Amino acid sequence: MNTNNIRGNSETRSIVAGIFIKANRFQEAEKFMNQMLKDGEFFQKGIWDSLIQGICSAGESPEKAFSVLQDCLKFRGIISPSHYSFSLLIHCFSSLGNMGRAIEVLELMTGENFRYPFDNFVCSSVISGFCKIGKPELALGFYDNVEKSRALLSPNVVTYTAIVSALCKEGRVKEVCDLVYKMENEGVVLDAVFYSSWICGYFQRGILEEAFKKHREMLEKGIKPDTVSYTILIDGFSKEGNVEKAVGFLNEMKKDGLQPNLVTYTAIMRGFCKRRKLEEAFCIFKRVKELGITMDEITYSTLIDGFCRVGDIDRVFLLLGEMEKKGVSIGIITYNTVINGLCKFGRTTEADEISNSILGDNFTFSTLLHGYAQENNALGILETKRRVEEAGIHMDVIMCNVLIKASFMMGAFEDASVIFDGMSEMGIAADSGTYCTMIDGYCRTGRIDEALEIFDAFREKFSIANVGSYSYIIHALCENGMVDMAIDVFIEIIEKALVPERTAYTVLLRSIFNERTEEGILEFVLKFEELEQHIFHFIGTEAICFLCKKGCLKSAFDLYMLMRTKGLGVTRKCYYLILEGHIEKGNKYILPIMLNAYMKEYGLSESRMGNILLSYLCEKDVNKAIHLFDKMKETLFCYKIPIAAVEALTKQGRAIDAQRIILKGRGTSTSSDVVAYSIVVNGLCKEGHIHKALDLCVTMRNKGIAPNIVTYNSVMNGLCQQGFLVEALRLFDSLDKIGLTPSHITYGTLISALSKEGYLQDAKHLFEKMVLKGFTPHTHMYNSMIHGYCKLGLLDEALELLLSLEKRCYTPDAFTVSAVINGICWKGDMEGALTFYFDYKRKGILPDFFGFVYLIKGLCVKGRMEEARSIFTEMLQIQSIVELINKFGNEIAAESLASILVSLCEQGNIEQATSVLDEVVSGALSSRKRYTEATNLNNPNDGEVMRHSDAPNMNSGLEDSDYSSGKPILCDFDVYYSLIASLCSEGRLDQASQVAKELLLNV
Repeated sequence: MNTNNIRGNSETRSIVAGIFIKANRFQEAEKFMNQMLKDGEFFQKGIWDSLIQGICSAGESPEKAFSVLQDCLKFRGIISPSHYSFSLLIHCFSSLGNMGRAIEVLELMTGENFRYPFDNFVCSSVISGFCKIGKPELALGFYDNVEKSRALLSPNVVTYTAIVSALCKEGRVKEVCDLVYKMENEGVVLDAVFYSSWICGYFQRGILEEAFKKHREMLEKGIKPDTVSYTILIDGFSKEGNVEKAVGFLNEMKKDGLQPNLVTYTAIMRGFCKRRKLEEAFCIFKRVKELGITMDEITYSTLIDGFCRVGDIDRVFLLLGEMEKKGVSIGIITYNTVINGLCKFGRTTEADEISNSILGDNFTFSTLLHGYAQENNALGILETKRRVEEAGIHMDVIMCNVLIKASFMMGAFEDASVIFDGMSEMGIAADSGTYCTMIDGYCRTGRIDEALEIFDAFREKFSIANVGSYSYIIHALCENGMVDMAIDVFIEIIEKALVPERTAYTVLLRSIFNERTEEGILEFVLKFEELEQHIFHFIGTEAICFLCKKGCLKSAFDLYMLMRTKGLGVTRKCYYLILEGHIEKGNKYILPIMLNAYMKEYGLSESRMGNILLSYLCEKDVNKAIHLFDKMKETLFCYKIPIAAVEALTKQGRAIDAQRIILKGRGTSTSSDVVAYSIVVNGLCKEGHIHKALDLCVTMRNKGIAPNIVTYNSVMNGLCQQGFLVEALRLFDSLDKIGLTPSHITYGTLISALSKEGYLQDAKHLFEKMVLKGFTPHTHMYNSMIHGYCKLGLLDEALELLLSLEKRCYTPDAFTVSAVINGICWKGDMEGALTFYFDYKRKGILPDFFGFVYLIKGLCVKGRMEEARSIFTEMLQIQSIVELINKFGNEIAAESLASILVSLCEQGNIEQATSVLDEVVSGALSSRKRYTEATNLNNPNDGEVMRHSDAPNMNSGLEDSDYSSGKPILCDFDVYYSLIASLCSEGRLDQASQVAKELLLNV
């Protein structure tokens, strides 16, 4: 135009400027328009608005648009920007969080020069802008001013949605209900975005139930949720760890025909990561890939954070490599996530290496400092501090707290103090965490005076105290023996209406107890007797639990009674600990009182209390116990067989009653049920009810409960005790088929039985098989075989085994020595018996009572009375034997039988002494169980770790055994023989004859 000397009019110039604006050549347009203005040429109305709005709409910096606006204002009267230009400019500044400029434009718009009215677009933009910069209180204040000035007569749903967002961020989510009521009166229709903001507010407060209710309310009103609505729900539930609910909403979203976006899938991944379900999170990650959705840094960072939480650093680096390969920018947030993960797992040096390749921020260096502090790496801390200073990073309160903690860790108390004192100079306000760190640091190093000074300063500065600081002080005072001061601090916590930390209270109770015993605890608790009931309840119940754990049951019960008299209940835990303590000590008198009180207060609410009640009823009335058990099963809280009850019954020799209880239980394959059944099977076997034990094993299998090796050991021992050795061996042979490994107890039981019955070759073979299986034979097994060889007069073989025992570095015991002495005495070699006795006496191993008897009687038979008297005298110097003699002598003489024997020995009356000894032996034999049948071998559950889990199903055919049919079980011949001998010695020949006939009938 200039070349052809064409002078256009305003329309021409407007067309040229418009072409520049449409081409987003805003700088050229502005330059052209300003030049025309200087030349006195003007444009058509609206072209300046087009430039301002074009800059804003194109995503350019709103500052450029604001500059154009200022140019317009220079020609006020000629150029007048529209209301929408002002509104759009306010919206742009608000969206960027530049609220100073947004308010400046707003003031221009509503000022005297333009007096443009407020509208919902402007109002909602300003409110949202204040929320964006974390100032919801300013947003609400702004709206209050708008309302008071009546600048906005009819807020719409967009404005109200912005207000909801501000209220929720302020924690005033309850006020939204009033706002909704107001909206409904004004005829404003709620939409999905409004409900989404409201639901988001509930999630921010952790009120999941209300969030879910609002979603349902929205659906009931016919408002269809959109992708954002569902994503907010999914994200909210995921953040709370309820990923199952989140996945449910994902499926519901798909059913509604809405496609989840990257944000939705990322929220689900975050939920899985929070629950440490990394494989599920990774599956979602792969699904996103398959859908062709381009993933951003946040998605990758979410998964990286999940792997960092579980320490899977290898996969973290694989994901970082994938991000680089795909060109996904890796920002400081991702790097900080990796650095934090490495530091948590003690790999701070590697984290430091990564930090050297990036421009770290406060979080980066705070994390490194904390990591080095945790690893006690002083050099790492010093180097990181140097880097912070060189980088010129403006420290924040978090970094100061970490530096203070690190300084204390290195013992640099002065440095910690300098940082603390210098915070105010740096313009950093120390928070409660800072004070707690200082208090904790001084306390840990025993500098109580400095800690108390900081504590006093803390109390002056903060009207609402942090209970953590009080806890540190209480810990430190208690550790330094300043219990009275610790009590004063605790009282101050109560006076400030704070809830004491349980750990600090426990430390205080422990210190009071150590210094002043249980009376001190009671005196302390009574200080709070007149306070509010909930405070005294907390203090009292915790004290009761503490006293119970210390075994001070009387004081615990006294405190319980005090609380009851004040109309206060106690916790379930208190009831349980008091009852458990009294049961352990055998004080069962209190059971009915406590159980009655518990039932009135809580009912059958806990299985452990139900089991105590069952055990109590089992002793009183098994039928009532069974009835209760049925009731407990109906409530569904007791699904396990009550082990305590069945164990108590079997210990009392009431295995049949225990069987009745256990058969009422629901059969499960849980380890506790296997244990319960094994206890009852063992009890039945001990009481001679082998057929009932076998029936119970069949019941176990029918209920899907696989007997374990403990169960089999009980049955095998029972069969052996009843004389069914072949059946026991057959059961042993079946173990391989069902995949059960025999234990020490298994082998010991069978070796003992074989040796006792004289099958020493078989016992030896089984012994060798056990050794080949990798088991180390113990003294009990050797004793069984040595005793067997000695009984058969095979003394050389017995001595050979004894030598093998000692070569294996095992020490023979009293039974071993007694067995060999018995064998030698049977040979009539009393000289050899004495030599053996004195050899082992020098080794510190004396025979048991029966060993001494064998030796004394052998010497007497040989007429070696003086030597017999000497051995007799030595025997009577052993306390355990004296107690045994006196026990069986109580019915014979009023005075101590051991004293009588000592007197007879001193008089040289050995014949009469041995006669008295015979009566003791007779009494002892009637109740004696040989060593090979005692302790572990007689009680397969003792000394053996029960194998609860992974027990395979039993296919050995126990249910096909002859003994499961209820046939009478034969007693052991030795038992019959002992009974017949005892009856004959008492002159009761008729009864002895009857027993003998019964024996012959059952052969």
